[in-house]
Amino acid sequence: MEKRKAIGLKGYFTRTLLLFFVGIVVIFALAFIILFLCMEAGVIAPANAGEREARVEIDRQSESGMFTNDLEPTLYDYIYFDKEGNVRASSLEGSTLSQEVSRYTAENVTYGTGVYVFYEDGSRCLFTWRYVASFTNPTLQNVLPNAELIMLFLAVMASVLFFLLFVRSMGRKLGNKLALVENASKQIAQQDLDTPITTSVGINEFNHALQSMDDMRSILKDTLIRQWESEQQRKQEIVALAHDIKTPLTVINGNAELLLEDTLEEKQAALVNSIFSAGMRVQQYVGALQQVSIIDMDNEVMETIDIVPMLGELNAILSPLAKDKSISLEYVYSENLRPIMVYPSMLARALINIVENAIRFTKTGGYITISACQNEQETLFSVQDQGPGFSKTAIHHAKEMFWQQDTSRTGSRNYGIGLSIAEKVAQKHSGQLFLENTPQGACVKIVVSSKQCRQ
Repeated sequence: MEKRKAIGLKGYFTRTLLLFFVGIVVIFALAFIILFLCMEAGVIAPANAGEREARVEIDRQSESGMFTNDLEPTLYDYIYFDKEGNVRASSLEGSTLSQEVSRYTAENVTYGTGVYVFYEDGSRCLFTWRYVASFTNPTLQNVLPNAELIMLFLAVMASVLFFLLFVRSMGRKLGNKLALVENASKQIAQQDLDTPITTSVGINEFNHALQSMDDMRSILKDTLIRQWESEQQRKQEIVALAHDIKTPLTVINGNAELLLEDTLEEKQAALVNSIFSAGMRVQQYVGALQQVSIIDMDNEVMETIDIVPMLGELNAILSPLAKDKSISLEYVYSENLRPIMVYPSMLARALINIVENAIRFTKTGGYITISACQNEQETLFSVQDQGPGFSKTAIHHAKEMFWQQDTSRTGSRNYGIGLSIAEKVAQKHSGQLFLENTPQGACVKIVVSSKQCRQ
C-alpha cells in the first residue's frame, strides 16, 4: 500500500478548514435540492404560486361583474367590502383581518401583493398574497407558513450538527497524533528502549518530533548499554582486586598472629598488635567491598520458596551470633504463609544483614523479634530489636552506602553497607526497605512483592 505523503501543520489546518467549508456548502446544496424536489412533487408551492392562484380568481371575478361567495383560497386571501365599505366576507379574521384592511386603504393604488376588484353594484373585493414558498397541505400551511425559512432553519441546524461532529472527529484525529508523542515520552520514561517509536503520523512537525525522540531513544539505549558494560567491568575489577588483596593480607595477618605468640618487648608487642588489628580491619573492608559488588552482579535465578523453612535456615545461621550475647531470637508468623517467587540467596543475605545489625545493637540478654506476614500484593519481613534506635539523621541516611555518621548505632564491625544491600535486594524484588523507631528500639522492615507467588 502506498504511503500517504506527510504535510505541514499549515497545510493540515488549511485542508481541515476546506473540508469544513465543503461540508457546509454540501448541506445547503442538499437543502436547496430537497426544496426543489418538494416543489416538483407538489408538497411545497413556489413563492409566486399565491399570486398565480389569486390572478386566476381575479380574472374570473372581473368577468362575472359580481362577487361570488364560492372562493376556496389556499395560497391567497380575500376581503369583500359592500358599497358602504363594510367587510361582508373574508378568508381572514381577527387582528390579521384588521391589519390587512389598514394596509390596503388606497383603492386606486397598485400594490405588489394585492389587487382590488370592483363590481357593478359598487362593492369591491381585495385579493392579497405573499411571495413565499408554502406547503400545499392546509395543516402544514397553518403550522409552518414559510417553507423556505423552515428549510433554512433545518440547513442551519444540520450545519451546527455537522460542525460539532466535524470538530469532534478532527479533535480525535489530532488527539491520536498527539497521543503518539505522549506515548513516546512515556515509553522513554519507562525505559522501554527496545521498541522503535512510530515516526509517521502524516504531519511533518509531528514526524520530526517523533523522529527526534526515536533518535534519542536509540542514543540513550546505546549509552546505557555502554554505561552498564562499564559498570559491570568496574565491579568485576573490584571483585578481582579484592580477591587478589586477600592473599597478601592473609600472609600479613598470619605472620602478625605468629609474632604475637612469641615473647616480645612491650613496645614490639604493641606494634605487632597494631599491624594485626589494622590487617584485620582491611580484610573486613575488602570483604565488604566484595559483598557490595557481588550484590549488583548476581545473576541468580528467581525461585519459589516457602517462607517458614527459609526462616528456619536463617535461625541456624543467626542463633550462634545471638547466643554469644545471650540474645533470644523470637519468630512470629502464620503457618498459612504462601510461597513466594524470590532470589533466595539475595533475600537471605539481606535478612541476615538486618538481623546481624539488630544483634550488634541489642543489649546482652535482650531479645529480637523476627516476623513475617503477607497480603495479595506484598510480603513483609520485620526485625524489631532492643537497641538505642535510629537518630533522626539515620532515619534519612542509614540506607546510603558506607554511611556511618549516626553515633547511636555504631560499632567496630559496622561499615555502613548492611542496610544499603538490604534495600537493593528489596528493590530487585519490586519492594522497599523501611526504617523506624518503636518504644522497644529500632525496627527494620523489608517488603517484597507477592504478585508472582504460586498459590
